[in-house]
Amino acid sequence: MSLLQQAEKFFDALNAHDLDTVVSMISPSATINTPIGSFTGGEAYRDWMMMHFRAMPDFTHEIRGMAAETQDTIAFELHATGTMTGPLEMPNGDVPPTGRSIDVSAADFWRFENGLIVEYHLYFNLVDFLNQLGIPLTD
Repeated sequence: MSLLQQAEKFFDALNAHDLDTVVSMISPSATINTPIGSFTGGEAYRDWMMMHFRAMPDFTHEIRGMAAETQDTIAFELHATGTMTGPLEMPNGDVPPTGRSIDVSAADFWRFENGLIVEYHLYFNLVDFLNQLGIPLTD
C-alpha cells in the first residue's frame, strides 16, 4: 500500500471516528506537532482528536490538492470542516459552543518507520480557525 493510500485509510477511519484504527497507524513514540500543541504517540493523538470531536462531532478531513511521497515520507494538502456544537477545550478552560463552522486548509508531513507514522507535522492557520469559530484571540 502506498503512503498516500495509508493516509487515505487514516482519514477514512478518522472521519468514521474509528480512533482505534487511527491509533494503530501511529507509533507510540511518534512526535506529533500541531499549531495547537505538540505531543507523543497515538494515544495522545486519540485524546487530541476526542477534544475536537467533542466540540465538532461532524469534524471531517479530506486529502485535497498536491501530495508527494518518497519511500518513507509523505506531504499532502488537507481540508477540514466542522461545526462547533459542543465545548472546545482551551488552555484557559472550555469555550462554549458557538454554532459556527470551519472550512480550513492544512498541510501534513508524515514520516514512516516499519509501517507506522513516527513523525507527524500538521500546519494550518490557527488564527483563521479560531476566527471562523468566533473564538476571540484574547480574553
